[in-house]
Amino acid sequence: MKANPDRHDQLPEHQRIADLVDDMEDRLAAEREAKGIAGNASERKQEEQVEPDDQAPE
Repeated sequence: MKANPDRHDQLPEHQRIADLVDDMEDRLAAEREAKGIAGNASERKQEEQVEPDDQAPE
């Protein structure tokens, strides 16, 4: 989500802060992926979920 200065003027402060944090997280994830740093968000999404042996039945 790219920051839109006009839109941000109309949002409450908590939403502006949330948008800034989201933008920072997106930039950080892209930077880590571009540098090939292990454990980036896209790699975590590709991993198969492992269920523990002692998990309670649903």
